[in-house]
Amino acid sequence: MNNKPPSPNTRRSRRLRKKLRIGEFVEEGFGIHFRFKSGLTDDEQLAVLMQFIREAIEARGLLFGGGETAFVTKAGRGSTTGEDRQAVGAWLRSCAAVEQVSVGENEDAWHGGSES
Repeated sequence: MNNKPPSPNTRRSRRLRKKLRIGEFVEEGFGIHFRFKSGLTDDEQLAVLMQFIREAIEARGLLFGGGETAFVTKAGRGSTTGEDRQAVGAWLRSCAAVEQVSVGENEDAWHGGSES
């Protein structure tokens, strides 16, 4: 399988750039990593994760894929914003059941890495 991103130097029509999500149609998201504090049961971890998804992800129109290491994107077309990154990070940092929070920079959600 070829996971290589499309070359940004190839001339493409606007329609094809949109379909490939490159150029002015790049969609960005960001990675997050956190760790639950030790001593939490699986049920407690799941409850915190569900609350996080409801309050920090879905409330902002975002999607979340993963667990303690995950990627966050905009639901539908579009990119996450700096405000989205700050809000998600702030929620995780304020949660008493979570430690070691890391929120990455925006990056190309489709092709792995920023592309203009």
